[in-house]
Amino acid sequence: MIRESIGILKRVVDLLKTHPLPRARYGPWMGFVSLGVVPVQPWHGKHMWVWILDQVGPPEKLVDGAVTLGLSGILVKAWDGSTSGSFLRQFSSIVGPAHEVGLIVGAWGYSYGSNISGEVKATRSALEAGADWIVIDAEVEYEIPQGKERALALGQSLEKVLPRTTVVGYTTFAIPDYHPAFPYKEFSSFCSVCLPQIYWGLMKMPLDRAFTLSLEGLSKYGVPVAPVGQCFGQVTADEIVRFASLSRDRGLPGISYYDWQHATRVQLEAVGSAPYGPYENVSSWARVSWNKAVRRAVLDGTDPKGPVTREMLAVVLDRLRLLDS
Repeated sequence: MIRESIGILKRVVDLLKTHPLPRARYGPWMGFVSLGVVPVQPWHGKHMWVWILDQVGPPEKLVDGAVTLGLSGILVKAWDGSTSGSFLRQFSSIVGPAHEVGLIVGAWGYSYGSNISGEVKATRSALEAGADWIVIDAEVEYEIPQGKERALALGQSLEKVLPRTTVVGYTTFAIPDYHPAFPYKEFSSFCSVCLPQIYWGLMKMPLDRAFTLSLEGLSKYGVPVAPVGQCFGQVTADEIVRFASLSRDRGLPGISYYDWQHATRVQLEAVGSAPYGPYENVSSWARVSWNKAVRRAVLDGTDPKGPVTREMLAVVLDRLRLLDS
């Protein structure tokens, strides 16, 4: 039995040398459980936001840190309004190194709504630079009478320009009841996920209450929620870990923390110790390979320490397209 297993593994290695694993760029994000296929979205797992890369360090340092923290991916700023410039350059510098270790790389940019065509062009540039998904940061500029119209115009323009499989999310104020003028409904009509900014410390509100008010207020819009937790300012390590626990208890498949360069060492350590999603039980020595396997849709990320049966191996080989003639 052992000799047969070693023989199979050797043949798999030989096949991989001549049949490189295809890289999923825009989705759909798919994995498998045993013999069944289930959807896996790019916002699943635990992610960290990056605003200014230079304040974190060189790309290699950030990537190593992301693996150490057990992150599924990172969200890096790639544009601001209709301007790409230095933001696109910083994004482009991190995509390759991050993809090499299997991290999902999301591109985000701030939307002012005043130059829709320019913003769409900047968004497309980020996608062409290698973004796995897109997040629109829309805030106070949309709390005006023309906000709904601008949101719909942005959505329609994006749908015309971006590939149909592009995953687009939006991030904004956490509690809809506190922002009745913001066009949550309109953004939810064309985005795949909402990433509410639950900055309980900034709002001077207990974490549990802020979390509950956010999810209750967003429930009416019918889109998945992947909350953003506060990792800057006056928040404790215990709160950062509890944010992950609250999200998991609600059955939310993905979370993220904002943001890397403003986080203290203690806060970053808390992010690392906050187990979440399919990566929480992965050994440190296996994280890079595990991330690659999940990101490239070979595995779905469940049960990392489980045994592999022959039928599971057959599915893995098929997902690698190594069984096709």
